This record gives sequence, structure tokens and C-alpha cells, in this order.
Amino acid sequence: MSNEQVIYSTLRFLRSPSESPNRLRPGGTQRPGKTDDTGFSVPWHLISVTLGILCLLLLVTVALLGTKISQYIQENHQQREEIGNLTREHHILQNESYLKERLLINKTLEHNILKNESLQQKKEQDLLFSGKLCENRLSYRGIKYYYFIPESQNWKGCKQTCQSYNSSLLKINDEDELAFIQSRTYSNNYWIGLSYDDREQKWKWIDTGPPFGINYTFMSSSGRGQCAFLTSTRTTPIECSKTYGCICEGRIDDVFSAHFDRYKKKRERERKSKKAQAGGAAEAGSSLSRESNTGLDPRAPGPQDPRTPGPR
Repeated sequence: MSNEQVIYSTLRFLRSPSESPNRLRPGGTQRPGKTDDTGFSVPWHLISVTLGILCLLLLVTVALLGTKISQYIQENHQQREEIGNLTREHHILQNESYLKERLLINKTLEHNILKNESLQQKKEQDLLFSGKLCENRLSYRGIKYYYFIPESQNWKGCKQTCQSYNSSLLKINDEDELAFIQSRTYSNNYWIGLSYDDREQKWKWIDTGPPFGINYTFMSSSGRGQCAFLTSTRTTPIECSKTYGCICEGRIDDVFSAHFDRYKKKRERERKSKKAQAGGAAEAGSSLSRESNTGLDPRAPGPQDPRTPGPR
């Protein structure tokens, strides 16, 4: 009897104090609906700690993502500002380049005009006042000069050639002038400014102003398609398509007047050119001023200078 008690007390000593109160006592009965689930208990404090850590990590992740997104938005805004400023700079440079190009074109045109005028003046001076060519082909009588061109061409060609020298085909006004011209034609044939007008059906001098020129006997008859040429002994009508030399005439005072007119036109062009350049510069300055007032000047940074790095 004593041995059984010792064993029982030893068993009781080995049991855990946390043993369920619903355990089956000796001689007792278990309550219905109650089971011993001590081995399946869950450590809720560990789960709570784990969930807290996960929530903390989630909050940190969200904060980092928010920071990155904010930085990306700010960088994107700065890049847009930089692109806008570069575009405005490009437009301003384009406008300046166009203005300089126009000024260069105007200068080139002025240079070409002055060059042509200089060549024309030199040509006239060579024609009238200097060189072996003028000595051989040029004659003077009173205030008129006569230029003899021995190269053969048709009547219309001679008319155009004389016009290129600021003169006209010869119109003979009297017998004295005719004798003076014939004494210098030698053995050559020259067109003069007398032709038959098919529309009016009569002979006409190239210049209808007074004096009206001398009358030849052949002028009383029809001469369709004919023009007059002159030799040292006679004046004869013939088809205008024939080729002879040319006699051009002009007034010396008209030459100087033409030089004076060209000088006035040259000064007027220079004045207009300077005015246009001043207007172009003023327009460019006004354009830059408008762009500056509207915030388009690239030298005036916006709320934040794109060249100044923002917070990263």
C-alpha cells in the first residue's frame, strides 16, 4: 500500500503545473464537450510581433516609393523647363540668323548694283572720253557725239546696241550734219535711225521729236520691211535683216545728266538701305523685348534655373 502511494506522488511531481484543469482526476469524470488541446495552443504574441514588423516594412516601402515618385516628378518638370528654354533659344537664334541673312542679301544686292553702275560708268567713260577705241570711233560736233560701230548686225540689233550705250541710232537733222557724218564713214556702210513703219505705212525717224530730220526722195514711196543705211556718198533703203555697222548719237550734256541722276539714285538707295537696316535692328530688339516680357528670354530663368540642380 505504501509503495503505490510513492509511485503516485512521483507521477504528480513530474506533471507540469500548467496542466489543464480539465484533466481527468483519479476517480473523476471528464466534462462533456471539453478536450485537452494543450499541444495545439498558438503563440499570439509572436504573430502580433511579426505582423507589426511587416506593417513597418510596408510603411517604409511606401515612404520610399513616394519619395522616388516625387523626385521623378520634380526631375521631369525640370527637364520640361530645360527643353522649353532650349526651344526658345533655338527660335531666337533662328530669328537672329534670318535677320542677318536678310541684311547680307541686301548688302549683296547693293554691292551688285554698285558694281554694275561702276562697270556702266567705266564703259561710258571708255566710250566717250578715253582709250584708243574712242579715238578711232568717236566724233564730236557741237554738243552731240557720234559713235561709229563697224561690227555688222541687223537694224534692230544696232538699235539695241545704241540703247545699251545710253544713246540712239543716228537721226540726221540737216545737210550739214549729213556731210559731217559721211566724211567719217569712209568705205563702210552704217545703219541710221530711219525705217518704214508698216502699221502707219510711212517712213519715220527713230526719234519723232523736233527737228524732224531731213527728207529723202525714197521716203515718198512704200518701203515695207525696209530700213535706211548710209555710206560716204548716199543714203539707201534696204531690208532691215541685212547686216551693217551702226552709228549711235547722243548729247554730251545728257551723259553728265545721266551720271548725276545715277549719283542721286545711288544716294537714295544708300539712304533707304540704312533706314531698312535701322528698322530691322529695331524690329529685332522689339521682338527680343516682347519675348523677355512674356518670359521667353532664355537669359531670364523661370521659377527655378534649369542649370541649378534640384534636390535629389
